[in-house]
Amino acid sequence: MEKKERKMVSMLLGLLLYVCLSATGLTLIKLGLNRNSSLMINGSGFSLQFSWLLIVGMCLYVLSFLTSLIVMKGMNLNIYYPLSAGLIYVLVGVLSIIVLKEKVSVWQLVGMVIIFAGIIVMNLGKGN
Repeated sequence: MEKKERKMVSMLLGLLLYVCLSATGLTLIKLGLNRNSSLMINGSGFSLQFSWLLIVGMCLYVLSFLTSLIVMKGMNLNIYYPLSAGLIYVLVGVLSIIVLKEKVSVWQLVGMVIIFAGIIVMNLGKGN
């Protein structure tokens, strides 16, 4: 494999890592917010209570941000951003259905498929 091909493969793997960290972090943040997490403000001050899921989710989300900086540096922004944003959108949708048991309409599923197809079409031949 040539040096250029190896760089592209490593950037794509980094992008996939970023997408997975981000979507997983967001899902855990949502789960954590629903479990024993609160922010209370009263006359004597305020108190915070975080669940461990919220803390793990926030750590993954920060790690995803740091990963995105590394990946973004090595890719064209016009490839990186639409690809990452679309993949995160679709993966968050899938995780919200599977993990959070959220209801999704047929039109939302059709929209996710269209977004995924659009990502593929937008990036055909850009790797050259």
